[in-house]
Amino acid sequence: MRIDMSQMPLVFARTKQFSTETFETQFQQVLDRGEKFVLISDHAVNDHDTETPEERKQRTLFMKSTRDQMRALCIAMIMVEGDKPIPAAIRLTANTASKAFGFKIAFAHSEQDAIFLAQKMIAGTVM
Repeated sequence: MRIDMSQMPLVFARTKQFSTETFETQFQQVLDRGEKFVLISDHAVNDHDTETPEERKQRTLFMKSTRDQMRALCIAMIMVEGDKPIPAAIRLTANTASKAFGFKIAFAHSEQDAIFLAQKMIAGTVM
């Protein structure tokens, strides 16, 4: 996975592109900027199938340690569905998770739709 913050305040989590840095290191760089952002991800439901239990544990600990920063800086996370719509059960889980995370989780059919929605969120015209 590669975190692309070249279009800040739009931050892209791209699963098809890889980085030599860990997700945690890359994402900490986003948080360290101290700027509000919208996270746009092409993350598929089964992307974590190849992770080891230790990798999952590390990611969970990282997310817990940055929870306050995320609540303060992340306006929303938008999941790009692409050709395979995200199942209703996952959408319900995301709705519950958004309350715990402190930011909205939305869905868009394409990256262009996600960018359009993100821009509206940043402008405060939609939430």
